[in-house]
Amino acid sequence: MLGIEFITLKNKSARSLFLGNPNIIIRNGVIDRKLLKKNKLDINQVLSLLRQNNVFSVREVKYGILEANGQLSILLKSKYQKPEKQDFNLPESPVDLPTSLIIDGEILWDNLHEHGFDKQWLHNKLTANGYENEKRILYADWRESEGIHISPK
Repeated sequence: MLGIEFITLKNKSARSLFLGNPNIIIRNGVIDRKLLKKNKLDINQVLSLLRQNNVFSVREVKYGILEANGQLSILLKSKYQKPEKQDFNLPESPVDLPTSLIIDGEILWDNLHEHGFDKQWLHNKLTANGYENEKRILYADWRESEGIHISPK
């Protein structure tokens, strides 16, 4: 295995022999039957790969590339692409990482103190959400923009 890894890193033709090359099997909604045969795929397998990528019709696909690892990479036609936030010229909203505060009924003191919170603050948040103590909580996290989230046991 290590020998093959080394050879494929150093030699481009060996790489394509051992690992394969990507093939464009769908262009503008049309499936290339010759490439399907070459890659030993049938239409049902291609349709299944499309559905796994949340595409339910070949007509939506501009390019469908069968990767060397057997996955299908898809570029949708523009009218089928989901709009992104930048398409609407919306301002960026801050992104923050949630911090675990309680896991399986145990308070994570380091995480609590990292945000400048103490036991009284946590107790107030728990009672405001209907919990007397942390023992009844499976998981709780804190996100600056959304506050505390609690999953009971």
